[in-house]
Amino acid sequence: MGRTKVDPRFRRRVARACESCKRRKAKCNGALPCDQCEARSGGTCRYGRMPQLALLPGRDSEARVHLAEGNTTVLSSEQVDTVDAVEVAVSTGSTSSHGSPMRQDSTGKYIYVGESASLSLLETVRSALRVAVGPCAFTNESARDPMHESPPKTRFELAREPFLDLGLSHCLASQFFLAVSGILDLFDPPWLADQLEDCNQQSLRRSTSSSAVVYLALAIGAQGRAQSSVDEDLAEQCFAYGRQLVMFNLMNDPSLATVQAVMLMTYYMMAACQHNAAFVNLGVAVRAAYTLGIHIHETNEAFDHEIGLARERAWKSLRVCDLFLAASLGRPPATSESVSNIAWLPIEPLQDGQRPGVSEQVFSAMFRICNVFERILVDVYAKKAVGLDLADSISEQHRQWTQELPRMLVVDGLDDLDKADAAAASSSNFGLSRFHGCGIVTMAYYYSIVLLTRPFLAFQVRQAAKRPAANPDDRSTQHVAMYADACVSSAVKGIDVAYEYVFGLITPKRQPLVVNSVFISALCLGLAHLDTFGPRKWPVDPSLDRAIKILEHLGEFNIQSVRYARTCTQLKEAVTIHATRKKDRLLHENERVFRSIFGDLRATERPRAFNGGSPAAYTESLRQTNWAFPTSETSETSAKLLTPSAPDLNSVQEQFMLPTLVNFPAQVSCQSHHYEDYGTELGEAAREASGEAAQQSPARTVIDFSAGHFFDLEVPLFPLINYASPDASFQS
Repeated sequence: MGRTKVDPRFRRRVARACESCKRRKAKCNGALPCDQCEARSGGTCRYGRMPQLALLPGRDSEARVHLAEGNTTVLSSEQVDTVDAVEVAVSTGSTSSHGSPMRQDSTGKYIYVGESASLSLLETVRSALRVAVGPCAFTNESARDPMHESPPKTRFELAREPFLDLGLSHCLASQFFLAVSGILDLFDPPWLADQLEDCNQQSLRRSTSSSAVVYLALAIGAQGRAQSSVDEDLAEQCFAYGRQLVMFNLMNDPSLATVQAVMLMTYYMMAACQHNAAFVNLGVAVRAAYTLGIHIHETNEAFDHEIGLARERAWKSLRVCDLFLAASLGRPPATSESVSNIAWLPIEPLQDGQRPGVSEQVFSAMFRICNVFERILVDVYAKKAVGLDLADSISEQHRQWTQELPRMLVVDGLDDLDKADAAAASSSNFGLSRFHGCGIVTMAYYYSIVLLTRPFLAFQVRQAAKRPAANPDDRSTQHVAMYADACVSSAVKGIDVAYEYVFGLITPKRQPLVVNSVFISALCLGLAHLDTFGPRKWPVDPSLDRAIKILEHLGEFNIQSVRYARTCTQLKEAVTIHATRKKDRLLHENERVFRSIFGDLRATERPRAFNGGSPAAYTESLRQTNWAFPTSETSETSAKLLTPSAPDLNSVQEQFMLPTLVNFPAQVSCQSHHYEDYGTELGEAAREASGEAAQQSPARTVIDFSAGHFFDLEVPLFPLINYASPDASFQS
């Protein structure tokens, strides 16, 4: 007998059925336990995991919470089989136009900025502080900050070959290796030295491809040195001429020199705040590498040692630039580990004196940390959700990376300390700097952790407002808190490393990787101020000061760094306001507890406030309560009343306490100071009011309570007692 057909108007559907009803093809009401399982008495009613589509923005879900403009998704323990299935969404935008990923650059064009970009995180932090603090300099700034794009100063079509003597060329080459240590590893210093000799002698055997690479390398060196406007002009001339050689001679016939030269152009544009141009040129370099098969490890091993090594190093440098631009701009990476056919295997130790060959280049420290970056961007930010299982898996790669770091630095050429010292001491004996390279590698490590864990920090901040509804002993809650703490800790350590890198070494003036890493870390520290879960208090203020100092130092030749420094300064002011208000709330809570234990003096009968009636009525009120202060007519009587005669030190008489308990008109309430009314000058109004009160208060016991400043501002209770102390009445 068939089932009675139900009218579609009264048909009831549920979001999902339990596993038992699915197997039995029975009707499930979606409850826990459902009617079918409850009727079977003893059957286990279990639900499978929510589909991934339900975790994306735009779906209705009771488990979704919102952090200002961003979405943060967590499944409750009833909705998942295990606590490890917790997932946190990383989307900072919405379907509305306000949350659109399209932004205007400084030229007015609309460009795409994705979730992992620093500007997206800035929008999230602004939204959170706008709710927590309200209007201030940081939150009042436009949430759609434009990305600065510096136009090129010289057209490459009109560029002429610059004249450089050998000494200047060696000096710029030394600055080039300082600037790219840990980032680009395209060729050995002896090769560049030989090319400089050929350029100086105007040798006829000099090739066009090598000349393009040399001039672009010298342009990066002059850009990094930046001692004066002469270096700026020289950098532009070398870059324009090197770019001319690339466009006229290397683009139509891709070669290894094409990949190297275009990659150098990309790095120069990154340091010159030409991010979109750098992104486009990097795509050209990647396509040229794909054309030559440089991305395939087995193909590179088929060439002889020198060419195969150069191909491997070119691919490694491509990966570094590509993953940095993808992470900083929030755009999909152009390279992929999946096409490289390179397995993550343990590194075999090299024998003494043995240098890494072609097959060992895949064990580079920067190359492997780039693999971690790619997984974070593809599996976390592209899918806009991160689960604890995925975070645990990626953190395992971090642990393996740290264990093998000393051997990986050998592959990058950053292990020889004596050689690095000699290169730094002499401009003619240039090479990669171990100190600079290790600093960049370490910052990349902390930056990758911040990128992975910052969705957990955002979720933790959002949940802090409703902490009583959560179970702090729950395993998933503790796991999320652990990753949120890791984000703050990595941000602090990353800023410390950057500070030593910038101020402890002779560092090039332009470092785009340092600027972006420090700014992202500073934003995370500002967000950490809103995390009230647990008893901890992160000491992030010194790190914020360091971040501002770094950005201001690098902002001398980087307009984007200047903007970041100003934003971080406003961020610090906003979190200072939030911290001050939080302390005020704690003080008022303690005051309320105190009054509940010891009583409330303000609850006793008191004269009516002056601003609630006329001066005559207020004076009459004082006379009726016998709390009047001495005046010119009653000074003698008041002195007799207040002068103690043989006081009993074992007891305090009421008449000696009453004058101090008068609730002055300026002391009607002791509420929190409204710091937003004074901008960034916290407490300035209170200090001015205190100073004005000290100047206008008479030296004697006669006090002018009708002074206007007592009613304009709310001032603390106890400072006024100093001006109206009963001890003044005992003075002769």
